[in-house]
Amino acid sequence: MGKTIMYEQIYSDLLNKIQCGIFAQGDKLPSEKELSEEYGVSRITSKRALDMLAENQYITRSRGKGSFVAGTQSDAFARDVFSEEGTIPKRPLIGIVFDAFGSDFGSGLLRSIELECRRKGYDMLFRCSYGNIEEENEAIRRALLLGVKGLILMCAQGEVYNSMILQLVMDKFPMVLIDRQMKGIPIPCVKTDNYSASKKLTQILISRGHKKICFVSHSFSNTSTISERHNGFADGIMEHEDVKGVIDTIQCYDPAAEDMVLENIHFDPSEIMKVIKKNIECTAFLIVEFQMGVLFGRALKSMNLKREIAVFDCLSEAYMDEYDFIYVKQNENSMGTQAVQELCAVIEGKSVEDIINIPYDVIIHKSQGTK
Repeated sequence: MGKTIMYEQIYSDLLNKIQCGIFAQGDKLPSEKELSEEYGVSRITSKRALDMLAENQYITRSRGKGSFVAGTQSDAFARDVFSEEGTIPKRPLIGIVFDAFGSDFGSGLLRSIELECRRKGYDMLFRCSYGNIEEENEAIRRALLLGVKGLILMCAQGEVYNSMILQLVMDKFPMVLIDRQMKGIPIPCVKTDNYSASKKLTQILISRGHKKICFVSHSFSNTSTISERHNGFADGIMEHEDVKGVIDTIQCYDPAAEDMVLENIHFDPSEIMKVIKKNIECTAFLIVEFQMGVLFGRALKSMNLKREIAVFDCLSEAYMDEYDFIYVKQNENSMGTQAVQELCAVIEGKSVEDIINIPYDVIIHKSQGTK
């Protein structure tokens, strides 16, 4: 074989060993002398093969020390793609950890956070815990290892606070909470005034003639968000002596399921029917989350019962014609934008407010099919 074929052969053999992991990142490759002896070629030929690997950024070469694997093929490919534009500027990172998100609440929040991060010159690292504190810890740990400058957290809903977050508070690491507070913990929080919104929903239901109203929550009722909604409902009822309020819970409902569509499809409607039958005298239900409201609406329809439903959050207006709901529409765009702005201020050492309440709207929606 000629030398041209041989240096290509050496190049191909070494590259294959790098890609297969025989030579891992940081490993030292055989020297020019060792390769020339192994392949029975001159050192000029083996040198050319190593130079080609270095030119394509698969290895680095150091005079007197040798040749070392620099990275994977994908790393080199990415460098090749951007080589014409020069060095990719490194932007600071912000970590985002949500417990869950969906089309009714969360997707708009995430979009506004990404846009504001971009405007502020940050890249965004996102992970979802789906209500699992261990997953939340892992997400935070990975974000810290990757060097994030700060965190925006929608904490997992649990009975106790996350110890890792408490430690970061002690370490004065920049963090901002979104949607729900950790009461008693000094972390700025950007959210809706859930107490006010829930009280407003209650007052609207009362103004529409309802004398007995049921407030329905899920099993994660100890979060600040649900607690505020409960208190707003209770105080709204207390202002009217002739109105009675009752409280109930759907224990088996998971508000942070990985796939809420499947959760709703497979959810046992008998659990909701039990609550409806138990509170059959109630003419209205105030339900803490939209997806639960949808399940209640279906159960009521199957039972041939008419009751008014009020919920928090909604789908896009284009998809709300199916539902006769009164609902609180949270301003996700403002909430996400404000959260990034507050975090940037904290990173810069500026003082910020403990609680930033974002304005909301209450919509009384009647579907096109309702007469």
